[in-house]
Amino acid sequence: MSSTTAPRDGLRRVKSAKIKQLAPRVFSETPLTGHGPRNTLEIAVPSAEHLHLQSQVHQVLNQSAELIQAKGHSEFFRNLGDTLSTLKSGVDQETWNTVVVPATREHPLAALMQECPLTKHSFTRPRGYPGDAGLLDLIYRHDSAQAQVEGSTEAGRTVFGFTAEVSACEAVRQRRKCLAQKIDQVARERPGAEMLAVACGHLREAELSRELKLGHVGRFVATDQDPASLDVVEIYAGSVSSAIETRKLSVRDFITAKHGLNGFDLVYAAGLYDYLDDRLAARLTRKLFSLLKPGGRLLVANFLNGIWELPYMEAYMDWHLLYRSEAQIRAFAGEISEVDIASTSYFEDDAACVGYLELVRA
Repeated sequence: MSSTTAPRDGLRRVKSAKIKQLAPRVFSETPLTGHGPRNTLEIAVPSAEHLHLQSQVHQVLNQSAELIQAKGHSEFFRNLGDTLSTLKSGVDQETWNTVVVPATREHPLAALMQECPLTKHSFTRPRGYPGDAGLLDLIYRHDSAQAQVEGSTEAGRTVFGFTAEVSACEAVRQRRKCLAQKIDQVARERPGAEMLAVACGHLREAELSRELKLGHVGRFVATDQDPASLDVVEIYAGSVSSAIETRKLSVRDFITAKHGLNGFDLVYAAGLYDYLDDRLAARLTRKLFSLLKPGGRLLVANFLNGIWELPYMEAYMDWHLLYRSEAQIRAFAGEISEVDIASTSYFEDDAACVGYLELVRA
């Protein structure tokens, strides 16, 4: 995977011969199959064509591995990312899921990738679902995740030095800043503003918000379906702003209006829509929009098509998102009457990884 920041050392010591020894016992005892699309990661009787493709996958991965010794870790990660992209683009989705992905996980390189704390956390899903707040803390390089990084192997930290610096991860960090800026903007425009964060995770944007810390937000409701995330957020009520309160709410709760919330100047959902199908996304957008005061803002975000890191995310991190185009993101507002919308704006981050839709209520 490409990176703007080269890690120090570690991976240079992993010779080609060493890589061959990296395949852990888990590959022979418990296949690394992950949690990906159901009914796609196992083949009862591989066909000759599939076996040939699996062999080809292993061959190109061997070639990538040889670059660690020959040209260094930077060239290796670039090559690995390009190799995975080429493999994915050369087959249909079913073949990618059922043949190529399992083949990448059977190769000894997979064991090296799993030493990376970011890759391992995503793959193992310690909270039982993908993209949890702990994973985002690793991407943020948050202090709370430092021990997890330091507890990794030297090779794992080197891999992390690349995985955490790819454009998709930088987009997640920019998203955090964007949310903090939006909180501050609305607080300045509407002193004492009331705000709602949906699927808030650990609400790390609160640490970056000047207006929250100054007490210029009247009420801030942070909601999530994960109690462990809300336990972390509750700490901010004392350290950042007493305006912060938590509610355990799911998407279903918002769809069915089982929450008793209303009258917000800002409502936002940052990492949620990447997991919602089009119909549910449009319905949720309508429901969240209805919670706004006149002049209130709804901000939602979604990863865009064409993310270079996607094959790595699916193969080694078992992280599957729903990627969309600008038109598809704008379509989130499809169930809202045009007369109720004062303005609609769309923008993207610097790397064109995440698209944002902002709706202002009339």
